[in-house]
Amino acid sequence: MKTKLYVLAIFAAFVLVSCDLNQLPNGDTITEEQYQQMDDVTAGTVRGIYSLLYLYSDHDAFGQRSIDMYGDLLCGDMAMSTQRYGWFVSDEYGRTYQRAGYFWSYYYTIIRNCNKGINALDKQGRPALDFDPNTITEAQYANGFYYAQLLTMRGWAYAALQRYFCKTIAEGIDINTELSVPIYTEEATKGDTILGAPRATASDVYLRVEEDLHTAIQYFEAFNQLERSNKLEVNIDVARMTLAYSYLNKAEYENALEVAEDLINNTTATILPNNEVLTNGFNDVASKNWIWGQNVTVENTTSLASFFGQCDIYSYSYASAGDVKGIDANLLTSITDKGWDIREHWWGNYYAATEEKMYQYAPDGKFFSATSTELQGDRDWLSDNVFMRIETAYLIAAEAAYRVGNYTLATDYLTRITDERVKKGQEAAYATYKTTLSDSKVLSEAIRYNWRVELWGEGYGLQTFRRWGETVELGENHLRSNKTLVPATDIVFTFVIPSSETNYNPYIRSTTEMATKQN
Repeated sequence: MKTKLYVLAIFAAFVLVSCDLNQLPNGDTITEEQYQQMDDVTAGTVRGIYSLLYLYSDHDAFGQRSIDMYGDLLCGDMAMSTQRYGWFVSDEYGRTYQRAGYFWSYYYTIIRNCNKGINALDKQGRPALDFDPNTITEAQYANGFYYAQLLTMRGWAYAALQRYFCKTIAEGIDINTELSVPIYTEEATKGDTILGAPRATASDVYLRVEEDLHTAIQYFEAFNQLERSNKLEVNIDVARMTLAYSYLNKAEYENALEVAEDLINNTTATILPNNEVLTNGFNDVASKNWIWGQNVTVENTTSLASFFGQCDIYSYSYASAGDVKGIDANLLTSITDKGWDIREHWWGNYYAATEEKMYQYAPDGKFFSATSTELQGDRDWLSDNVFMRIETAYLIAAEAAYRVGNYTLATDYLTRITDERVKKGQEAAYATYKTTLSDSKVLSEAIRYNWRVELWGEGYGLQTFRRWGETVELGENHLRSNKTLVPATDIVFTFVIPSSETNYNPYIRSTTEMATKQN
């Protein structure tokens, strides 16, 4: 059976738009009876979940790419240099508590919808992994593919919650006793009664993530005759990347390396080549290095309330009008000091041409409009959103190999990226640089450097900062007066569970009590 799966765009009636997991069901949810009565409901549920990735409620809350910005601002790699409208200013000042509610609502809404779909498929009789290809129907086969997508999204959401609402391994926690977030696989309400759930241990959350993703990978492999219709839908690459990244943050480095290598060796995605480094713009979902992203269209654009609306000075947007979010000045200096790294031209090109100081650190060479290279020239906001790309797998593999002491392998994976990031005419300087990677300390610094530079603006900054446990001196282009970040292990970087949960979940003490204990 060779079929291409086209997920039906019937999601509007099925999307859960309420904020919190523990809110009572409303008219925007699907009942169990509806699951049994409606055709293609699983397809609609899955499609609805994907729409949450870019659903916006405000101009600083527009789905996954707004969360990516929060993380990079909090760790200081992204600097808000000027402000006029005030969006994201709280993140520039490190106020994690002001974002906890949105993070919680966003990921648990995804989880709740995934649970609806997973449970419905379980009741409908999802196909077994050892199905008979001679008797299985086309609808059953499709359900196997949907099941893999739902498990991937749920595992991905729990992995994200773990990163933000739980202390890190770098802080010396015991994952078997350290409390993380509640685990929900069923409805959190029964009639008018809010059931809630206690906080699970970090170990249990990791196991939830691993079980979901391992099972998802098995289903993707079993139902491999179906293909996603576009990159907004998750596939086996996304499942493997999420699993490898979770293992890395869990400090299970052998497992992280194994899964990352599995992804690298079996994907069709390729590292962005040198001849596209300055022309790609990270604005096109068709890019061969993207494994997960959104094709932004006239129908789904969120205009100003978007990543490009907030970061791109060539879009008619907040960035161009005074809320510039650029690279930290010290981080940019570390790039230019290398001499060979072409990525220094990812920032400040408009400033270089015009001497408009406000735009000195703007990401106008990494993230720029797909349709205009004039200041505020793009009034369509159709640049695509990247959620995951293959370079991340190479960085996971490099760091995991380094952590287990295989420096040769770590260097190999790292330089597969940097070999494509060399200025023309600077090949000799780069070759000399590569020889310094034989020093393990230099290698470790190079790995962290590339996490920060290669993935700048893509949401990995805060976790990189926390995982490596280092204190950072900020550059001069931040609004915040204190130019030294608190240590990465400081409790401020562990989000407090919001009152929207503690007020209704009888198993979790109040936010005030939690904050007092943390302080």
